[in-house]
Amino acid sequence: MREAVIAEVSTQLSEVVGVIERHLEPTLLAVHLYGSAVDGGLKPHSDIDLLVTVTVRLDETTRRALINDLLET
Repeated sequence: MREAVIAEVSTQLSEVVGVIERHLEPTLLAVHLYGSAVDGGLKPHSDIDLLVTVTVRLDETTRRALINDLLET
């Protein structure tokens, strides 16, 4: 079961990082994975914790578009 969870999270991460890259490049510095996904406590239906680092403050239009696309992912 753990392998299935890891495979699903890997797929979700790829999709989410793609959305983040589309909206934030070239200001994107890093996407950090933390929480249960890295400390071994990930379970089915766990959330995925990400910290996104950019070089500039996001304007409201970019922020809303990013959030909308992430919610559709």
